[in-house]
Amino acid sequence: MRRLVGYVMASEGIYRPDRVEVTLTRDATTHRGEYLLVELNGKSVMLQAEDVFVKRQTSSYDEKLVRDGVIREDEERVVAKAVCWQVGHLEDGELKPYLHPIPPLTPVFRPSEKELEEFVTPDGPSISIGTIYPTSIPLRLDLRRVFRQGVLIIGGVGTGKSTLMLTLMVRMLQSIRNPHLLLIDWDGEYDTRTLAEEAERAGGYLRLAAPLRLARRANFLSPTNAYNKIRQLSGRAPNENVMRALFAAAKQLEESGVQAVEWSLDGLRPLLEKIGNPPLRREAEEIVSKVMRAVEGAQGGEVDIVEAVKGNALVHLDMSGAQSWDEIVNTAREAIEECYREARANPGFGVAVFIDEVHNFVPQSPSEGAASRQTYEEMIPVMKLVATTGPRNGVPLFIATQRLSEVDKFVTTQMGQNIFAFRVEDVDLMRLREIVGSDIAYAARTLPRGHCIYKGHALRVQRPVIAVVEKVGDVASVGKDLLTRWTQGIEPETHQTGEG
Repeated sequence: MRRLVGYVMASEGIYRPDRVEVTLTRDATTHRGEYLLVELNGKSVMLQAEDVFVKRQTSSYDEKLVRDGVIREDEERVVAKAVCWQVGHLEDGELKPYLHPIPPLTPVFRPSEKELEEFVTPDGPSISIGTIYPTSIPLRLDLRRVFRQGVLIIGGVGTGKSTLMLTLMVRMLQSIRNPHLLLIDWDGEYDTRTLAEEAERAGGYLRLAAPLRLARRANFLSPTNAYNKIRQLSGRAPNENVMRALFAAAKQLEESGVQAVEWSLDGLRPLLEKIGNPPLRREAEEIVSKVMRAVEGAQGGEVDIVEAVKGNALVHLDMSGAQSWDEIVNTAREAIEECYREARANPGFGVAVFIDEVHNFVPQSPSEGAASRQTYEEMIPVMKLVATTGPRNGVPLFIATQRLSEVDKFVTTQMGQNIFAFRVEDVDLMRLREIVGSDIAYAARTLPRGHCIYKGHALRVQRPVIAVVEKVGDVASVGKDLLTRWTQGIEPETHQTGEG
């Protein structure tokens, strides 16, 4: 049931329809982000507290008393306040604003849980990932919106972002008929029984572990992609002279207007002919010939990622066995490219792509990333393309990072339509403020573990809410910290002293 918490009363004596200042009753409390309610002309208009504070007029005499250690508590001079913004009211299932000023002394209530649930819960198919703080109301996300826009998750180490990624995947597997998820897991964090069992029940679980080779369904590649595949299959380092020459040749070929080359020994000859240094050209020819012989002799050793996705509810690319970040990022790029290409060509194909620690895949400064700059020159355009056009083509991204400021800004801005923010560092707070566009973002500095701010289009309202994430299971790193490794199964030595 509703509970009275205060009355509309502005300190400046000015009353507007959008910004509402509330004086709380003596025993009432509220918190930043909480939803409140006023009744106006038969309409239940929702407000959201954006700032809460306690007001006490202080005179110079009060300061002198405190300076001298004389404390006089005067409860009559202490007033609790909440500054709110109007969210709107429901009319025929649609959210509409109340356009008239909200008058002084209007009673302000905490809505009942049923009222709040009806107000924020979207129509149509949805999944629950936790509760709206401080209530027991489920935070349900509109699946149509989520898959149409994707999700961005940010938070520091140990705040709960990986738990939310796991919860999102499990709830999708449990709630959707015939789901298809692709998980790019760079360190084996999601190698958990909970995820594998839910995927098996939903239609199949396939774990692909590094090192692995992904089959190219297309017979033609861009010159730069051809170079990248040659380097990956040959195992040669990008800083070797021959690979530098091959990369420069690929760029020259593209600049001359060649958009694609056939993936064959003959098809790659124009690429090799662009190498002006004869010794380096001969070395490159030997490398390409060796790669082609190895590919032809593989006899099905490559993985068709598209067929793998079609045949399973979850394909888990576990890259924890990779030898380098170049290998991890290149494999991720090839998998995303193949799925995106298939989705564009086949209206019946679609896959949700999950990537944790995405700052290692699309850094703001490629020269400071974990992989080589050349690798990022291939990966970043792909991620920008999929972040922009992937959702409408059936390939939405679900990405997480602990360092928002280090992720390519184009990608984070595009993905900010549905954002979950756990506790973040001050250096990342300004980027979060730019995306969320609300002072509630500053609450992210003090959120406890497992609590986050959600803002997006997957609720009926687009104002931020504070949520408590439901934990469906532990990620693989739980219980593997240094102190646990030291203490588990280790008996302390017994030191005996004696004479002699």
